[in-house]
Amino acid sequence: MSDPIPETAGAYIRLPRPKSAGWGGKALLVCLLALLMAIPGLFVLGLVHDRANRSEKVVGEVSGMKGGAQQVLGPLIVAPYVIPAAKAGEEARYGWYVLSPDTGAATAKVASSTLKRGIFTVPVYEASVDIEAVFPAVPTAPGVPAGATVDWSRARVVLGFSDLRGGKLDPAGVVAGPNGPAQLAFAPASDIGLGQPGRATESGEALPDGGGFGLMSAPAASLLAGGSFRTRLVFTGAQRLSIMPFARSTRVTVTGDWPDPGFDGGFSPTARQVSDAGFKADWTVPFMARGLAAEGPSDAVSLLELGRKDLGVSFVPANNPYQFVMRALKYAVMFIGLVFLTFFVFEALSGRRLHAAQYVLIGLAQMVFYLLLLSLSEYVGFDWGFAIAAVATVLLIGLYAGAAFRAARYRVQAIVVFSLVYGLIYLLMRLEDFALLAGSVAAFTGLTAAMWLTRNIDWYGGKGQVVASDSQKPPLQQG
Repeated sequence: MSDPIPETAGAYIRLPRPKSAGWGGKALLVCLLALLMAIPGLFVLGLVHDRANRSEKVVGEVSGMKGGAQQVLGPLIVAPYVIPAAKAGEEARYGWYVLSPDTGAATAKVASSTLKRGIFTVPVYEASVDIEAVFPAVPTAPGVPAGATVDWSRARVVLGFSDLRGGKLDPAGVVAGPNGPAQLAFAPASDIGLGQPGRATESGEALPDGGGFGLMSAPAASLLAGGSFRTRLVFTGAQRLSIMPFARSTRVTVTGDWPDPGFDGGFSPTARQVSDAGFKADWTVPFMARGLAAEGPSDAVSLLELGRKDLGVSFVPANNPYQFVMRALKYAVMFIGLVFLTFFVFEALSGRRLHAAQYVLIGLAQMVFYLLLLSLSEYVGFDWGFAIAAVATVLLIGLYAGAAFRAARYRVQAIVVFSLVYGLIYLLMRLEDFALLAGSVAAFTGLTAAMWLTRNIDWYGGKGQVVASDSQKPPLQQG
């Protein structure tokens, strides 16, 4: 019979063992609790959506008073046409023939500001848009449906923007043509429809079908032989400004003092400059890129199609707390898992056990972090809101770790680790394009560290098993 193996200093490692259930069962319990924390996370996500919807409602109400998101339509020549009834009992059909200018240019200058209603902020602006266009002579054989006749004597120049309630100046046009200069005075044109051909009225006008777009018109007689046209539109709006590519070849320049614009619409700017003092963006849309006919019935050259290809600038707050919080909540289970994993490693290293209720409290503290972040961001902005909420949560969980494990070193270690975790949360909320990559790397790093630190745990719950390398084992003594 062999003698017992002596425990020589440095040759053996006695790992701490729990006195009750095994580590494997505890690890599975911790994972289950982390997943269950998704339930309160869903309630927090619902609250974020509710606040975001409330914000959008308030923004919509305030925006409506300023004209809302404004789309600008440059000058077009429109003339009514009629298709006589083919036989008795049928009605004549009416529509609008649309003629685009050969070239067009729009230069917009935007002065932005913000309005507040309660805790919500709405970006608004006043825009001044100078428009120039060069028209060809009206075609002798317009491309209208078979049998249609265009009444050029009732032709008009139309232009406008989405909501005329935002208008600050009655527009006036200046024409330079073969017949000399002329002045045009514009008036609202609710009878003109630039979508699908409208139903006929007794006067031969097409019923409006422009979807409520604010059109203005003036007699086009001075432009029927061709010529240049100039005007200025001054109006207010909110959140977004865009200009439709109204000419065969359109150039647009927009300058403003908003420090964080978003460029959107049918085309990207050909050049842009953005700084803290403001922005400048240029677009050039050639006829080929516009993808619409230069002339034709209003269903071919419609407001709908032109609007889909607009050149837009959005004025959005740089720090949208709802967007950031919702982005962070997508990774909430992962972050809770990292914190739970940290406490589990502390358990393995200290030999002191935590109850499942303590893990629940830790998880709820992290859920309260998102509530603090949301509520504080609405008042003091996202950056300060995150800083206050993160510091409070890290201190709470760190001090709790020190008390639970009854050792100051775990308090310090917890504060350091959780500071890194919440720094990662901030990074993910800021990195829209690289959030998934950063989150994946962080999850892999945390799991790797946990696997390394717990590599010698006896997951079956054995008591005091001795671990030694083959080279360190002393020879067996013969009995």
